[in-house]
Amino acid sequence: MTKQIAVIGDWHLAFVTASVLADVGHKVNFVKPLNLNATEWTKFPDIPVMEPGLQEMISKNTSAGRLDYKNGVSADLTADYIWLAVDTPVNENDEPQLEPLLVIADQIALLKKKPKALIVSSQIPMGFCAELEKRTGLPVAYIPENLRLGKGIETFYQADRTVIGCNSMAVAEDIKSLLSGFKTEFLLCNAITSEMVKHANNAFLAMSISFSNELARLGEKFNVDSVLVGKALKMDKRIGKAAYVIPGLGFAGGTLPRDLRVLQKLGKEQNIPMDIIDSVLRVNENTTKAISEIVLTHISKNNLPKSVLILGYTYKPDTDTLRRSLSLDLAEELADHGMNVSGYDPVMNGKDLSALNGKIKHFDSLDTVPAETSVVLLMTSRPAFQELDWKKITAKSKSPEKILVLDTQNFLNAAAPLKSGCTFKSLWSPAKTSAGEAHA
Repeated sequence: MTKQIAVIGDWHLAFVTASVLADVGHKVNFVKPLNLNATEWTKFPDIPVMEPGLQEMISKNTSAGRLDYKNGVSADLTADYIWLAVDTPVNENDEPQLEPLLVIADQIALLKKKPKALIVSSQIPMGFCAELEKRTGLPVAYIPENLRLGKGIETFYQADRTVIGCNSMAVAEDIKSLLSGFKTEFLLCNAITSEMVKHANNAFLAMSISFSNELARLGEKFNVDSVLVGKALKMDKRIGKAAYVIPGLGFAGGTLPRDLRVLQKLGKEQNIPMDIIDSVLRVNENTTKAISEIVLTHISKNNLPKSVLILGYTYKPDTDTLRRSLSLDLAEELADHGMNVSGYDPVMNGKDLSALNGKIKHFDSLDTVPAETSVVLLMTSRPAFQELDWKKITAKSKSPEKILVLDTQNFLNAAAPLKSGCTFKSLWSPAKTSAGEAHA
């Protein structure tokens, strides 16, 4: 059933949504919301973030005439369905900023030809679909997005489940048939239930991460291998192999914190304590400070140069976006304590690094990193970092055995840095040297 769909947005969610809908056979108009950015597209836009396979999918469907672009939600926009896929901005406190979505809703209300429904995948707080229905006069269906940067096509086209929340079951069924080309299981419900599904999903993932890190920090004091604890949990069918129970850096980006902040706000408004949500955020916020303490203690204890090298700037390995980068947060924390912070991330060579804002001095090769690096922080689990030539770091040092390699993602094979003479420590695990256990 081929339909005309207008997808509104200009970042990751919209690019993937428009491309996949075109790829299953629909005719898609990719619409730039000019209220978010006044610069108009003069050609089909470049992908703003790394996403494997997406450029090929776009080229295929633009050539086939199924995917085109348009600037602005003007009154003459026509479509069977409008799909709102704006990546909702958040403020410094991770609270969603909804004004751009409301402006678009008011523009949709002025359309000369009304679509059958407004489909929403933008990240919104519970109760917002009702406001959109009121403003647009259209049935609104909420489909919570669960896209992962770097795996956007896979997680959209072959989602574990697709929730369609709409107060009209007839409209929900129509949208289900619209998505019949997807390899997914559908769950239909009313709009506000679907909104809570999104909050619950991200809150649970965030809770899993903070739960693992809290236990791992305790376990470190007793020589517990917390990575194996996480693997054991994944082997329990009641938890599952994809559970977020391996200790590490914590969660970043805007996605998980956004939903936690919404739940905090709703709880406060309803006078319902959100103790678990509060604790999840607190554990996560303390992680950066705890890592900083490990670095500062190692440098002070061994009387080393205040030089730290960060490997990887992004919070996930298969993306190049610096949005909500924990590497930048940690660099700022370390700089406040007088540390000189440099960085190496080959994926970011040649990219716009203005977001580093002087917090990290970028080097495009290990050959040029500072000679007296005291601590190396693995912050992004990029596969390339498993193949590093660690001797390029240790060969410049007068005391290579005093270089601490801190793997914040529990990702690296310790053998390589240990062989080069470094001290190695997985986050929340005892440190090791080539001679055995150590204490960094």
